Amino acid sequence: MFWHGGPLSQLETLCMASFVAQGYNLTLWTYSAIPNVPTGVKLADADQILPKSALFLNRHGSYASFSDWFRYAVLSRIGGLYADTDVVALLPARDLPRKKFLVTQWEWSKRRLRPRCWNIKINNNVIYNPDPANGDVIDLASVYAEHFPKTAIDWSEIGPSLLNAIIGIHPAHGFTIMPTDFANPLGYWKCPAALLKPGRIPAGVGFLHCYNEMWRRADIDKNAPFPHGSIMARLATRFASNTAI
Repeated sequence: MFWHGGPLSQLETLCMASFVAQGYNLTLWTYSAIPNVPTGVKLADADQILPKSALFLNRHGSYASFSDWFRYAVLSRIGGLYADTDVVALLPARDLPRKKFLVTQWEWSKRRLRPRCWNIKINNNVIYNPDPANGDVIDLASVYAEHFPKTAIDWSEIGPSLLNAIIGIHPAHGFTIMPTDFANPLGYWKCPAALLKPGRIPAGVGFLHCYNEMWRRADIDKNAPFPHGSIMARLATRFASNTAI
């Protein structure tokens, strides 16, 4: 995971605690001190991967696009499992698939040249690349992201859009493409509303993407108490007490 610095919200601490509780050796890469890192999370100097001088904000004033680049850099050099700080781990580390994988989500097509419809697209919120190799998908993404003009980035140009483009022209990529329910069981358009109401998480979900950006757009305080009985409240109870949902 990557965090640019400063205090974590309740959402990020819950997500990180879930990885620790599920047996992952979680490393949080950062450029500065973080006062409220959950117990069991290892802090690492992000300067070892990309210099702090490379840090940038996209046109929305977000570090999300830098985070896109950072994950490719760390996965191409060190390898392993990378997840965003708004992802809850529901799959124990011992059950993680052995082969490298990418995850998907449902996305609404806005192209004018064909009927608008729902499509399954790659999302980079969870990536497993245990054995980095020159010329693999992640290495290619890292090189492209490094040289892409940062002032031209609106949102996903070096994120999901980049991975989808590389997959499209590299059919022998060798990554398993996981179904949408594996890491993105709730559509982004349902978040965070569905997470703040009672509900059940479908069976077989490995990771739950909470879509931090949708919380920001809805102007919902991530430090506000989760509503009683909601999915988020039950997850918080589970990973605070190790009881089942």
